[in-house]
Amino acid sequence: MVLAGWKTHATFMGQIVWRFLFMLDADPDDTFASVDVLASDFLARYRDGDRPTIDEYVRRHPELAAAIQKMFPLVLSVEKVKIDQQVSGDGTATLAGRSPKQLGDFRLIREIGRGGMGVVFEAMQESLGRMVAVKLLPKQSLLDDAALRRFQREAKTAAAMHHTNIVPVFGTGEADGTSYLVMQLVQGETLDKKITEAGASFDFRRASLIAKQIADALDYAHHSGVLHRDVKPANILLDENDTAQITDFGLARNRQDDLTMTQALSGSPRYMAPERFQGLSDERSDIYSLGLTLYEMLTGEPAFVDSDPHQLMESVRQHRVKSVRLLRPDVPLDLETIVSKAMNPEASLRYQTAASLRDDLNRFLLDQPIQARRISPLSRCLRWCRRNPRIAASAGIALASLSLATLASTAGWVIVSQANQRTAEALRQSEQTVDVALLSLDGVVDIVAAPSAGIRDTGFDDSGFDNSGSPILRLNPSPHTAKVLESIQPLYERLSQQSPSRPDVIVQMIRASIRLALIQQQLGQTSAAIDSLDRGLQVLLTRSEMTALPENEKQRLLASLYNELAAANASAMRFDESEAASLEAITAAMKVPASDREAQLQLARAHVALGAPASQRRRVDSSSVQLAHQQQREHLNAAHEILEQLHQTPEEGGTVQESRGQGSLLEVLRAQVRLAESRLAKRPGLKQDHFAEAIKIFRRQLDATPDDTAVRFRLVEALAGVNLRREVRTPRQRNEARMRLRESLDELAPLRRQFPDTTLFAVAEVHVWHKLSNIARSAGDLSLASEHLDNAMRIQTQLVEESPENMTHRCWRALLYRSVAEIGDLQGDTEGKLAAIENASADLDAIAPSDQDQPFVLQTRQRIEELVLPDI
Repeated sequence: MVLAGWKTHATFMGQIVWRFLFMLDADPDDTFASVDVLASDFLARYRDGDRPTIDEYVRRHPELAAAIQKMFPLVLSVEKVKIDQQVSGDGTATLAGRSPKQLGDFRLIREIGRGGMGVVFEAMQESLGRMVAVKLLPKQSLLDDAALRRFQREAKTAAAMHHTNIVPVFGTGEADGTSYLVMQLVQGETLDKKITEAGASFDFRRASLIAKQIADALDYAHHSGVLHRDVKPANILLDENDTAQITDFGLARNRQDDLTMTQALSGSPRYMAPERFQGLSDERSDIYSLGLTLYEMLTGEPAFVDSDPHQLMESVRQHRVKSVRLLRPDVPLDLETIVSKAMNPEASLRYQTAASLRDDLNRFLLDQPIQARRISPLSRCLRWCRRNPRIAASAGIALASLSLATLASTAGWVIVSQANQRTAEALRQSEQTVDVALLSLDGVVDIVAAPSAGIRDTGFDDSGFDNSGSPILRLNPSPHTAKVLESIQPLYERLSQQSPSRPDVIVQMIRASIRLALIQQQLGQTSAAIDSLDRGLQVLLTRSEMTALPENEKQRLLASLYNELAAANASAMRFDESEAASLEAITAAMKVPASDREAQLQLARAHVALGAPASQRRRVDSSSVQLAHQQQREHLNAAHEILEQLHQTPEEGGTVQESRGQGSLLEVLRAQVRLAESRLAKRPGLKQDHFAEAIKIFRRQLDATPDDTAVRFRLVEALAGVNLRREVRTPRQRNEARMRLRESLDELAPLRRQFPDTTLFAVAEVHVWHKLSNIARSAGDLSLASEHLDNAMRIQTQLVEESPENMTHRCWRALLYRSVAEIGDLQGDTEGKLAAIENASADLDAIAPSDQDQPFVLQTRQRIEELVLPDI
């Protein structure tokens, strides 16, 4: 911390200078800032062992000579006392000869750093058995009130914020006359050391990722009403995983505090925005400092290198800075544009929020157009092709092949009409062209919707919103993927019209429809997925006889279509339609011989769907519940018999990919049967045995296929599938549920690290934190409940911001706000409760009118209204 040693005295010195300036009839604004900076430089040099003279500063700054000659002797005399008592020769803090080993609950192990305001130790918190970092003030009795207030403000400000990229502060205390601050111990180094090591070779993608993380942290702080005011590489820590965390909120200001605080000049001048020298600061000042930090990562040197304080201040004001690409030509133009906009000397021309800077950095990392610079439609197209080279190439081949097919077919018919003797040859060429086009289209579909991860979008929380499905979908599809598949559907239609008797065209058309529906499901487009599946059913039922499609193939496709339709309707909470579709799937699969493994898997999947329906489908009376449970057990028994037979029968034929896919689906279904049996079991021992068997199946499959993301996520779902209303009533049950949920977070963590942009995994983490919050609330620990709920709300809010039109994300956040309101009610915080209800209603009102009658929206709105009604 370059200037930490003199920050404590900045306000005190400034006030004295201010009085002298009025005596001199000088311009207060400019002179105050200039002399304050010069005094700070004078003190910093004195502490570093140098012995500058007052005459030296008078010669260099004759326009400020009178103020310097009156001010500096007083500054020097005060500083000598301070240095002698609490600052060592190098300008860092001293503990006045003490070497404490114990500080209350903390056993100090070793010193890990020191600055002008304190000494930091690695320590063991003995009551909790955890390692922490403890920051000690030099000696409370020697500090002035301003320094102590700053230390207390740092603790209060930082402790109130909970963000991945902000070093957590656990608390403060005082022991033996020493004030201390307790923080999380971060194993890593500061960013300035990393920059020194890397020099100008700091990877620009890595720099962008670090800046993105800090921008996200600043956005969180700004939304919490806090300005950091000292963003610089020395205040950014990088842990072993290269995760950036911002620290040192000693100069932070809460915007709800007295506005006169803005008049104190404090911080590191090299990273200050120009308006800071006028005593002004807002969110854009922090953005400017982050822009300078990103500049330094990319170039390996600070934007402003002047050592003389007055010259430094002038350089900042006049923005005398070299271009990023002048120092490092390989930096992309978009990244240079982002840096330039962030560090623009005019605050109105910078990014106006840290979120907008974060989003532009994210667009750069994804090779998407940034908002800071408009690009042409052609450039957008080229960027899309760079991001999706295989899709672009395959789509081009498909379109070219289709054009070729059309031309060849037309030519064939012309030849037929002109010369009947060439009819046979023309038809043969046309069929070959259709073969080429069909092969090309199939290649596009395989690339776009490759079943690499095997996950269906699903959600779950304490209210029972959970859906089951088969793990046969690729991971992390994009809206572009869905659009490509949608554009392919008409091409299949044209091929089928051109060759109406070919069954293979119809088969591939149906399979493409299923893949499109699965991707639409993952993107939250449930209604579109149902429409795609309905169109596929219509095509299969009307054209199968015309093409002489084999009956077994037709029934297999029907079973698959109906199973997907059942899952999609369940996601939309259309339970009657879902049940009807599952029954149709059973009817179709049973028309295929039992030796057909694929059909048997579809049959078992339909039985599992009927045996383990969504828990929010409640029965009204006990007799209907009993009958429903009996029917569920019958379906589960049927599924169990089929799956165990398949499990014991070796698979023959098929590709390696098909074998692995069917093997994973088989084991997932076997585990789902056990989970459903566990929910239906009445005896606790039997319930636990079935659950343990399901977990064992998942883990055994993971041992065989450790990279199978689908199986790992199904394990996460199983561990997190705790029914808080039915299964958590006693302290022992609460503890068991808490352990299961923590275990699910451990299993989810590698998925979140490997696929940070996958919505499905983010949604899962939201619901796990929500359940943990409800468990803490039921145990009476409202503070812990609020902390867990904050974690859930932070992730869910990011999902809403990324997809504001997504109905499901809006509903989930409304339910989280409902929980916030309930906790506020328990705490007697009526204002907080009403604000949370208002936010929940605002989310529901923001949903598109076309989705307002969706069952999920209606049910969510009902739950919010139930919370409001008692107050009416």
